[in-house]
Amino acid sequence: MSHLSPEAQALRERISRYTQPTQNEIDKILKIEFEFIQLLDLILRSHPLDARTKEALARLEESRIWAGLSVKRGQQEEYQKSDYLSFDHDISSEDHLTKSQSLEPAFKVVLDTILNRCLPNREMDLAIARLNDTKSALNLEAYQLSLR
Repeated sequence: MSHLSPEAQALRERISRYTQPTQNEIDKILKIEFEFIQLLDLILRSHPLDARTKEALARLEESRIWAGLSVKRGQQEEYQKSDYLSFDHDISSEDHLTKSQSLEPAFKVVLDTILNRCLPNREMDLAIARLNDTKSALNLEAYQLSLR
């Protein structure tokens, strides 16, 4: 590894770091997983399993993976939050999804979980970006109009 620059070595160390997780990290990841599965179930119950839904589910899975990596990789020094955040943010982190909730509040619960459980780093931004991509792929505006 001596052929890598110090910056490249630091990046390699951060990305490849998979040390034994602490109980706190495991708890955070389990809460993230729980909320993502609740949203997944809601999407599967409310949308036909067509190409659009499959694309949305792929984005949701990417978001879940990035959220878990955010916890595993830890906080990054000199991290600057991006402006990926385009959801309204007003639901308590202790809320969880129920069958009666529509998709919009369900997305907000997952977003809140990401914001409260993930560490401020690039991976958290990617988790939020992919969650936004999921919402876009489902075309929720059209979905909500069809409910009226």
